[in-house]
Amino acid sequence: MKLVNRVNQMFKDYLSWIVLLTAGASLVFPSGFAWLAVWITLMLQFIMFTMGATMKTSDFSEVFKQPVRVLVVVATQYLFMPLSAYVLAKLFQLPAEIALGLILVGAVPGGTSSNVITYLAKGDVPLSITATSISTLLSPLFTPLALSFYGGAFIEIAFWPMSLSIVQVVLVPIFFGLLVNRLFGTHTEKVESFLPTLSSIAVLIVLAGTVAVNRDNLVSTGWVIFLVVFLHNLSGYGSGYLVSRLLGYSKESTRAIAIEVSIQNTGLAASLGLAHFTPMAALAGATGAMVHTLLGSIYANLCVKYDERQAQTTAKTAKAKEASTETAFVQPVNY
Repeated sequence: MKLVNRVNQMFKDYLSWIVLLTAGASLVFPSGFAWLAVWITLMLQFIMFTMGATMKTSDFSEVFKQPVRVLVVVATQYLFMPLSAYVLAKLFQLPAEIALGLILVGAVPGGTSSNVITYLAKGDVPLSITATSISTLLSPLFTPLALSFYGGAFIEIAFWPMSLSIVQVVLVPIFFGLLVNRLFGTHTEKVESFLPTLSSIAVLIVLAGTVAVNRDNLVSTGWVIFLVVFLHNLSGYGSGYLVSRLLGYSKESTRAIAIEVSIQNTGLAASLGLAHFTPMAALAGATGAMVHTLLGSIYANLCVKYDERQAQTTAKTAKAKEASTETAFVQPVNY
């Protein structure tokens, strides 16, 4: 059990480095990882299954406690992110299939890694978990809808086949996970501590397989695809912050919303791109897996440093006030 906890903590502490090393190895030795591509869909289903198996009623309590905030996250995610991807694709004049892949990244639900990043950034974790769950459950409708609306400008989109794929990859595994949790809850609690590690390994398999099969495309597009995916991800943080500040949300909620809006389920985007289009359509998903995790880790680190500086400033201010108060009570001595 201690070993499992250490491995879980390692993924939390060094997530960005593990992702970069995995992506780097897949780029340098693509033949050693390309075979993992056939497991991408199965790994995504396993991730969704673990999500369902670990879901609790409390995970959805935020819907009733803060329904507007959850709605804000989901609405911003599905309305702004596909639009941002479309605008960037037009600005950079991306080829049709690469543009479609970028829009696909913007149209998929929030990624489970957003919950980890929110935790590291000291944000509102319950809000993040609830928003991820709700956006994921709504994805069979909203993902193909957003993709058809924006992606249709580049390539004709088959709405129902894609919706069915998302149901098979997302909803069915979640349903079985919930069923297992319901029927064997006392037993699943014993293995629950293993699931984050297994889920993280599945995410790395998805990343390695996607990057390996797209190695040549990644190299040929060079810095352009990384820049566009970076700007798209950054726009998510900006929109999340802007909406949250306008609505006067707390620092913790603002961080959770910004992270949830910006960090997408890039594995699902890559899988749908490979299944319904071509490897080029999975390019943005492969790049996003690296960019989202790296930028998210940097953002979380900046949040922690900001909190530390604020705490130091508050402590200094308190000491200064205490010193001035003590001075005010010192009476002059008359000789």
